[in-house]
Amino acid sequence: MRKKWFGLLAAGVLLVSCMMTGCGSKTSEPPAASGAETAAGAGEKKEETEKKDVEKGEEAKSDTESSGSEKVKLVGMTWGSTATIENFTKEFFEQNPEMAAKYEVEWVVGGKGDDDVTERIRLALSSGEYVADFVQLNYTQVPEFAREGVLTDVSDALKKYEADIADGGLQLMRYEDATVAFPFELKPRVWFYRSDIFEEAGIDADEIKTTDDFIAAGRKLQEKFPGKYICNVGSSAPGYLFYMALSGNGARFTDEDGNYMISQDEGTRKVLEDYRKIVESGVSMDVSDFTTDWEAALADGSLVSSLSASWLAQDSLLPTYAAGQEGKWACAQWPEIGGSVGGSDAGGSVFVIPSFSEHKEEAKELLAEMTLSEAGDLCIWDSISSIPVNKKALDNERMQVPNKFFGTSVVEAGKTAVSKMSVFNYSPKALAETDIVMPYFVKAVNGELSIDEALTSAEKDLKSQLGNAFE
Repeated sequence: MRKKWFGLLAAGVLLVSCMMTGCGSKTSEPPAASGAETAAGAGEKKEETEKKDVEKGEEAKSDTESSGSEKVKLVGMTWGSTATIENFTKEFFEQNPEMAAKYEVEWVVGGKGDDDVTERIRLALSSGEYVADFVQLNYTQVPEFAREGVLTDVSDALKKYEADIADGGLQLMRYEDATVAFPFELKPRVWFYRSDIFEEAGIDADEIKTTDDFIAAGRKLQEKFPGKYICNVGSSAPGYLFYMALSGNGARFTDEDGNYMISQDEGTRKVLEDYRKIVESGVSMDVSDFTTDWEAALADGSLVSSLSASWLAQDSLLPTYAAGQEGKWACAQWPEIGGSVGGSDAGGSVFVIPSFSEHKEEAKELLAEMTLSEAGDLCIWDSISSIPVNKKALDNERMQVPNKFFGTSVVEAGKTAVSKMSVFNYSPKALAETDIVMPYFVKAVNGELSIDEALTSAEKDLKSQLGNAFE
């Protein structure tokens, strides 16, 4: 039944693709020569072609001799844009000439988002098409393909570095008993706050441990600064806000056999109860992340903290939305909402090597150096400000340089967050589950449904629409 569900998804994507692009075969045969072409003309073309072939051969020979052997070209797939990941790859090769001598990477876009890449993989697996040697996914999508057995085992590539990899990184590499992914961007949860305003209000972020502590701090903030808010758990809260709490308290939507039992899960219930307490307390601003109202609230100082993940520290995000507030922001650990410790936003993004890869061993060697070595991890930090998984990289002096926006707190908080990081118990149907449960979660938190009603309805829909998570 599991393979039938996987096959139906791929078949649907294949049908849509055929309707849009046509499924006619393409040939690499050159067109037949025109009858008007003279024998003399053909002879001249042949001589010219042979000359070019000799020149190309000499160039290839020169390249091979200079590098010692021909480079292996690997194709990597990502989503959205290749700009950032190409810059990372360029920096990595510049700092690791031995890898640059062996490999080159061509990055291609699989779609606007990670869900588009997921569909691209399904289609390629169904049709037997080669599309890339390795693919970037969020960990959310790994269980689907790992359980189908279509991801290459990379445990041998891990052995060289395993002792140096933080637990959070090892979690991202594994699904159940299989090691099938390389960690690229870890996304542990981090609390960002205006340190100057917190200090004026007499709030110590490091002393806030529980949901009640957090609410009390929010009220203290508003006593000193009316109109300011400590968070934004709004009427359209994003799914990652829930998963960042669910991932830290052992919550799950199914039992060990894949049967949906979310209405009975205490971890899920506790998270909804605590978020509802925060909303009802009045300390939360009703704006949603990445909207113009949210950006304006950060810019004008009415929203002075954010329960988020480490990615918010990237230069293009919070430092851009709150421009002019350099040195006024700091980072700390989340309060234990719903009894949650650690946690993450989908674990993070990873690279996997699907069964259609034409260079599996070469991809393993390169990805291990790019994502697990000290040098590779520091390149990741330089490119996307993702906390390294390699412990030696974490202690490298390059990590000690103060950030102009967050000072040293962004690295200190990131290190602690990675050491505590945990990943939600995603099932092979995680993407479909999210679409079903999140509307109920938002309604429960904002008082439109009781928590019992929300969980019971979510479970009913999960069972009726998805059946079993493993089939």
